[in-house]
Amino acid sequence: MTHTPDLDAHPDLDPGAAPGRREPAGRLDVRLLGVVEVRRNGVPVPVPSGRPAVVLAALALRPGAVVSQATLTRLLWPVDQPEHPRAALQTHVARLRAVLGRTAVESAGEGYRLGLPPDVVDVARFRTLFAAARAGDDAAHELDLLDQALALWRGNPLAGLWPDALARQTAPSLLDEVLTAAERAHEIRRTLHGPDDGLVRQLRELVGAHPHRERAAGQLMLALTAQGRQGDALTVFHDTVRALRALGRRPGAELSALHARLLAGVAEPTSSAVGADEPEPRPASPAAPPAVAAQRPAQLPGRPPSFVGRAVEVAALTTALRDGPAPAGRCRTVVVSGPGGTGKTTLALRVAHEVRDRYPDGQLFADLRTSTDAAALGTDALAGLLRALGVGGSDLPPCPHERAELFRQLCAGRRLLVLMDDADPETVASLLPPDSGSGVIVTSRRRLPMLPADARVDLGMLPEPEARRLLASVVGPDRLAAEPEATAAVLERCAGSPLAVRIAAGRLATRPAWPIGHFAGRLRDGDRLGELRAGGLAVRTMLDATYLTLQPIQAQRYRLLAALPGNTVDPETAAVVWDVDVTEARGLLARLADIRLVEPLDGGGYGWHDLVDDHVRAVADPASAREARRRLLGHLLLSLRNARLTLRPGDRVPGLQEPPSGCPDGRAFADRCEIHAWLHPRRTLLVSLARAELGRGEYPAVDHAAGMLVLLDAVARECCDSGDDEETARTVLRAAAQPSDPAITAAAWTNLTLVLAAQHRLDEAHEAAVRSIGLRRELGDRYGELIMFENQACIHVEAGRYQEAADVIQACVDDREFLSAQVRARCLRTRARAYAGLGRIADARGDLAAANAVETPRPESYDAHYEASVATAVHRAAGEREPALRACRRAVDVAVALGSTWMQALSLLETARTLRHFGADGSGAAADAVAVAAENRHVRLAAEARAELALAAAGR
Repeated sequence: MTHTPDLDAHPDLDPGAAPGRREPAGRLDVRLLGVVEVRRNGVPVPVPSGRPAVVLAALALRPGAVVSQATLTRLLWPVDQPEHPRAALQTHVARLRAVLGRTAVESAGEGYRLGLPPDVVDVARFRTLFAAARAGDDAAHELDLLDQALALWRGNPLAGLWPDALARQTAPSLLDEVLTAAERAHEIRRTLHGPDDGLVRQLRELVGAHPHRERAAGQLMLALTAQGRQGDALTVFHDTVRALRALGRRPGAELSALHARLLAGVAEPTSSAVGADEPEPRPASPAAPPAVAAQRPAQLPGRPPSFVGRAVEVAALTTALRDGPAPAGRCRTVVVSGPGGTGKTTLALRVAHEVRDRYPDGQLFADLRTSTDAAALGTDALAGLLRALGVGGSDLPPCPHERAELFRQLCAGRRLLVLMDDADPETVASLLPPDSGSGVIVTSRRRLPMLPADARVDLGMLPEPEARRLLASVVGPDRLAAEPEATAAVLERCAGSPLAVRIAAGRLATRPAWPIGHFAGRLRDGDRLGELRAGGLAVRTMLDATYLTLQPIQAQRYRLLAALPGNTVDPETAAVVWDVDVTEARGLLARLADIRLVEPLDGGGYGWHDLVDDHVRAVADPASAREARRRLLGHLLLSLRNARLTLRPGDRVPGLQEPPSGCPDGRAFADRCEIHAWLHPRRTLLVSLARAELGRGEYPAVDHAAGMLVLLDAVARECCDSGDDEETARTVLRAAAQPSDPAITAAAWTNLTLVLAAQHRLDEAHEAAVRSIGLRRELGDRYGELIMFENQACIHVEAGRYQEAADVIQACVDDREFLSAQVRARCLRTRARAYAGLGRIADARGDLAAANAVETPRPESYDAHYEASVATAVHRAAGEREPALRACRRAVDVAVALGSTWMQALSLLETARTLRHFGADGSGAAADAVAVAAENRHVRLAAEARAELALAAAGR
């Protein structure tokens, strides 16, 4: 039957129609039980294919109910979401309204609903007829109603939809409802009319199309046996067994019992689950369980053939399920959580086989990994559990909630072991048996903290020795021993993932002619996710299953993680990449951690596995990732500029390019401590991001990346004691794509000068200084040239070339046009060091006084430390022991206040040298210098401090 909605009664106008045009009228029929289509008065309506049809089907499956825009967006774009999904969804809704009428799709809050009576949808009419058939008590009338319902079935439900996310989620449960009705109709027809050729033909068609349906197979076996065709009936059984094995299942108790009876020559078994002469008894109400014989289900898959490691986890779980105290008011429950591919199912099966003797009433297995929403879970998984407990046919409630209630009732008083694999926290609680006699093993990517459990284990990746044992258990230890380096490379590319190791083992075991090195090369140079697949196992499929549970906007932001050069992120960086505030970024990272795509790290950041990183980059949109990288690069560049100005307010910032337009403001800093707290954990990100952009060779990103490295060197040298790392500067100088602004290159040479000087490679430092001075002179950068003169003078002082230092620094001291007071004071102090080395003590004192007159340094600053160091050198040269030691102590105090271990070790070393200079024991200061330098990996300073300690011990 169809419904005739009174569309002309609504005056609403279609927005795309001409003024005055009314809604199209006529009888509508929305068909979902086959290819999705709409008919009006029996004539097909040209509903736009693709996403508009998906919208129609999603709304028609829940007539009258609101379907949220988020749900519709996820169904329309399960992988790649458009930039403006809400607007795109509205476009498809408008196209649908243009065909069906404005009121056919109604806006409701944050979603849409079908504005038509429910019975215009064939699914609703089918369910009405099926419910009426179950409620009646006349077999002929029941058959008539079932035939009417089955007449609506035209093929695989929701066929033709693309994208097919909705079909994959919902079509199996719809098909289950239809097949249940068909099986019941065939059963009644056989009872009323006998097993004629027409019934056999229909059953053959049903079993041929759906070979895993045990009830239909049993009905066909009975019909063939009644015609004297026992051999054909046994063939049907064996074909069904093969079909079930392909799905990883075994035939149920009812079908197996029927097979045994046929072999024994019993022509008419009475099991109603596979077809009996009398109609099946019906429950008095949906809540009352049907009268079923107690059966001992045995659904547990086989024991894992190659299980290694996890001894602690096995012990904890088996103890809780077998020996632990029985909990009050609930069943024994253990939870195995962990990211995808960590071997949760394998561990659960191992434990289940260890404790199965503790549960003599049978084992149930619910594979929930294929269910992506609660409706599919309730219809598919529960149906399988109930059939295993002897409920089938019309006794199987159509409603998921009724099925869950019936399942709990049937488990009451039994000692069952139930394994729920890949469970969702929103649905697993409804499947728990009520009594303490049963045991449940739950595996889930989530940790399920709200689920009461007697033991919990959270799996991580396998350590290398256990991964090697797992690989050897399949491939063979001799083959691995023959190629140790290649084996190590395969294990490294599997990154500890048990799933990846099992797949690699399977591929090698089935290809004995392959050298392991050949496979290692494929994993290294090719598509790693593509290579890690074998049979029905694939790392990419496992990751896709988790990824598709994300809301569209969450999936879009997950894909944007490809903008990062590595596989770690903190909420602040994520906020810039995603262009959201930090609170929202923190919430999404917590969501990704909840489903185990990322994992929390110490310090508040998050990281993800190497295989997840491959997946992120495989699903990413390159253009969106490039835009996010541009945004992040600009933000970091501005943050480093702010840090530099905080450390040296009077200095000009070297190598700063104009950041990308529209990028977020840089981070502001109050003091050196804030800079260190921000910069230290992000140093790897800054360097990796800059190197990646330099490698891409795209301008202006090359200039921004090079400028960021120049600023990073300048800031980190003062803030994070990283003056021994020359690679940052050399990364800029060696890049194939050089900065378009030579000032950036000159600044890189300046940084390299300072790094080499800090390593006491003075000749190389002098050469780098000459390169920088030459570039700055070509640019007409007098300020930069003078700054490099001061650096060059410091190199001469360290080398003992005091007169050269005094000559070079003279131009800086004389300049009053380009240099700030702070820099001129610094140059005067450098000349004072040179004069002290030349023995010109009066001139050195004069420069120190003049420097302090020009600019008094802040008490806790780089210049204050430099002033104390120069004062130490002057007083020591003048033979003034106590003033020199006071200056040493001041230098140490400033270094400690600044948090600079490099400055602290250097000042302690100078203290030891000063004590030795005056004939005192400097071993204590030297030992302290060794300790600070060694602990903080200041290699050169540690070596010099050890040499000073040896001199002090020798009394020299």
